[in-house]
Amino acid sequence: MKRFAQLCMLIFAFFCTTDALHAESIDKAELAKKYNLAEGKEIYEGTCSGCHASGLLAAPKFCDIAAWKPRMANGMATLIKHTVEGFNAMPSKGGIETLSIQQSSNAIAYMVDQCLF
Repeated sequence: MKRFAQLCMLIFAFFCTTDALHAESIDKAELAKKYNLAEGKEIYEGTCSGCHASGLLAAPKFCDIAAWKPRMANGMATLIKHTVEGFNAMPSKGGIETLSIQQSSNAIAYMVDQCLF
């Protein structure tokens, strides 16, 4: 039984490390250079948090690492595309069509930035 528990821990550690390596491909410094994270925070708090704070309609909760790592592994281009065009139950631009592509990008960049260590 002890060996089984050790094996389970080893498998768990492997998958957690693998996920972390994929998520690390998005660089915090690059996010700060390319996106206005302060504006992204304002947009998140005013719009995105309506679903992402609670997980409404299966939205990945803000900084739920387990939910965000697989999404971040797809890269910023995919995250921005899903943010702008909508994805699953999320409407395009979070339902605020007056947001520009850059503002939408800033919002998702802020959310990703907060998930990276």
